[in-house]
Amino acid sequence: MKKISLIFLITLSAVSCQINEEISNSEWIFIACEGNYGASNGSVYMINSFGEIDSIPNLGDVVQSVEVHENKLFVLVNNSHKLHVFDIDTEGLSLPGIEIDLDGSSPREMVVDGERLYFTNWNTKDVKYLDLFNYKIEKLIDINGLPEGIIKQGKDLFIAVNMNEDYSSSDKVIRYDITKNNIEEIITVGDGPLDLEFNNDELYISRTYYDENYAAFHGTSQYSPNNKNVLIKEYGKNTPCGGSVHSLNNKVYRSALGGIAEMDQFLNLIETSVIGNFNQSEVYSVEVINDKVYFGLTDYSNYNKIKVISKDNLEVASYDVGKIPGDFAVWRK
Repeated sequence: MKKISLIFLITLSAVSCQINEEISNSEWIFIACEGNYGASNGSVYMINSFGEIDSIPNLGDVVQSVEVHENKLFVLVNNSHKLHVFDIDTEGLSLPGIEIDLDGSSPREMVVDGERLYFTNWNTKDVKYLDLFNYKIEKLIDINGLPEGIIKQGKDLFIAVNMNEDYSSSDKVIRYDITKNNIEEIITVGDGPLDLEFNNDELYISRTYYDENYAAFHGTSQYSPNNKNVLIKEYGKNTPCGGSVHSLNNKVYRSALGGIAEMDQFLNLIETSVIGNFNQSEVYSVEVINDKVYFGLTDYSNYNKIKVISKDNLEVASYDVGKIPGDFAVWRK
C-alpha cells in the first residue's frame, strides 16, 4: 500500500507540475509607443499570452523600434538617441535594464543576426551595430542618404535608403555582404523605400515619398535576387496606404485601404482581400503575429489602441496603449 500511495503522490505531483507549466505565461508581445515628439513620454507596452497588459513608461523621446533576440528586448529611442536593453522572462522585464548612449545618431530600425544588432541612423547617415558580446557600438557603413528599413537574408543586409542627404526622395536599396564587409549591389527600386519583407526568396519594398507640396505618394516594389529583376508599382497619391509590407498565409500584403491588402503578381492591391476596416489616417502601424493582424491606431492625442483582427477579418482583441503605437516584437518561451 505504501508503494502504491507513493506512486499515486508522484503521479499527482507530475500532473500538478504539468498543469502549472501549461498555464504559465509563454509569450510577450511588445509595442513601441512613440509618444509625442519632444515630450519624452515614449513607452513600451507588453501583452502576455493571457491578454494581460503591462508597460514601461517614460523611456524617452520617440520610442522608434523594438527587437527581440533570445531573452533580450532591444529598444531604440530616436530623438533621445538611446538604446535600451532589458532581460525578458515569463514574468516580464528586468528593470532598470541597460541604457546605451548613441551620441546623437537618431536611430531608426534594427535587425539582429546572433552576434550583432544592426541599426540604421539618420543624423549620422550610417548603419551601426551593437556587439552582443561586449556591448560596444561600432560603425558598419556610411550611407549616402537617410537609411530606414533593414533586413537580413543569409549573409546579406538589405538597407532601404528613404531620402537623399538633401531630403529629396531616394530610390535605392543597398545589399551589403557582412562576410566581405562590402556593398555588393545598389538596387534602384523606385522613390521612397521604407519597409522590407522577404517572401519565397523575393524582396518586397513598401515605398512612400512626397512632392514639393508635401502630398504623399505610395508604391510597392519587388526585387528578385536570383535574376536581379525589379518590378515597380506606383499607386499614386489618391490611394490610402501605410508604410509596411507583410507576409500572411504565404501571400504578401501591403498596409493600405484601412487594413492590409493582398497584392497580385503585378503588385496591384486586391481590394476584396482587405483585412481590417479602419480609417486609414488612424492606422499608424501594422504587424502580423500568430496569423493575426495587429493594428496600431492613433489620433496622435487621446485615442491609442491595438486592434487584433483574425485572418477571417474578425476583431478578436482590443487594448488601450501608450501614445502613437508603432513597432512590434515578440518573445516566446
